[in-house]
Amino acid sequence: MSISTLIVVPARAGSKGLPDKNIRRLGDKPLLAWTARAIAEADLPDCLSILSTDSEQYAEIGRQYGLPVPFIRPAACATDSASALQVAQHALGWFRDQYGYLPERLMWLQPTSPFRSQDALQQAARMMAEPDVDAVVGCKEIHRDPTTLFRADDGYLVPLDSRQPTQTSRQQSRPLLTPNGAMYLCPSEYLLARLSFYPPNTRPLIMNAVQSLDIDTEEDWAIAEAFIKQGLV
Repeated sequence: MSISTLIVVPARAGSKGLPDKNIRRLGDKPLLAWTARAIAEADLPDCLSILSTDSEQYAEIGRQYGLPVPFIRPAACATDSASALQVAQHALGWFRDQYGYLPERLMWLQPTSPFRSQDALQQAARMMAEPDVDAVVGCKEIHRDPTTLFRADDGYLVPLDSRQPTQTSRQQSRPLLTPNGAMYLCPSEYLLARLSFYPPNTRPLIMNAVQSLDIDTEEDWAIAEAFIKQGLV
């Protein structure tokens, strides 16, 4: 049986904003363990999940929570400037060397989005199987109108879109979507050829505010703890 999807959980050591955030305990387990649990509970067929890390300590913790660690990420893919696409390329290169072919798809699950559910992963897989769907990207709604987005020009607000009057009512605005960082599901060959998670026919998987939380600061961490305390996850 061939593997159709490579699931990559990227967990670099040495975060400057929140030191060792990927293994810091959130609730009753390390941050990366939340993503490991979602993968296990989703139980997607024909998938291989791996932890891509540059740290032996992270690797050991990942294995404890069911994430295989088939390699330690090379230094060139573990710098502050290394992009997600570089890390994804490296993981796909490892897979091709190991198995002699490319998986059809790569699923990218950042551990800093701990509350994306197993249902979201299953839904993404179902969406990907639909006709004319090339990729699926986790998104959240932004209840703003382009006329309410501004830039600062010489200290003054300048609207990005001045062709329409500024909308001040949420009900008058059609929600915009932005990627939430929680999940990307993309064809492997497209990613390698175009260095992008966004093929032409990319569908959004809309997640709520809890599932869309991306932990990058102490404030984000406090929000995550509050979500747990309130029983929202």
